[in-house]
Amino acid sequence: MKKRSIPLFATVFLLLLAACESAKPAQKPAQPSAPWSAPVPTVSNTDTNVNWFDSERLMPVLELATQKNKPVFVEFYASWCAPCKVMEEDVFTQQGVYQYLNAKFLNFRTDFDSGAGRTIAQIYEVEKLPTVLFLAPNGVVLERHLGIANPSVLKALGDSALDKLGKQ
Repeated sequence: MKKRSIPLFATVFLLLLAACESAKPAQKPAQPSAPWSAPVPTVSNTDTNVNWFDSERLMPVLELATQKNKPVFVEFYASWCAPCKVMEEDVFTQQGVYQYLNAKFLNFRTDFDSGAGRTIAQIYEVEKLPTVLFLAPNGVVLERHLGIANPSVLKALGDSALDKLGKQ
């Protein structure tokens, strides 16, 4: 019985994913010549943390990064990952860290255990957590770090990524 439920679950998941990808709400576009077909990701804004884009998919964030000519900071995390929780609670809440990331990068985080997160992790060959990436607007990895990144490590990686783009 279990062998039959896995393909059924996978089929249902793929159908739901396809429906989510193709469904678009009827609304007036803010800019009629918007260069992307996917909805623009929104920022989950707080005054005391990193402004993470609220999107399961990385592509809309990269498209916006291309439009704004701004690099992307990506964090891979999971709910069971203790070092990820340290990053969330003790690193990303430090004023110098979130001000730096919010000013210089578009910030995206993805749950390693989600379908979209797993796909993005495979594309970028992420196998362990936490992993952070600094990406060029075209999605090319500029810097990569595995493990807890303290504020000075994040700043050094970010500065290096910006240098590679000629943005320092």
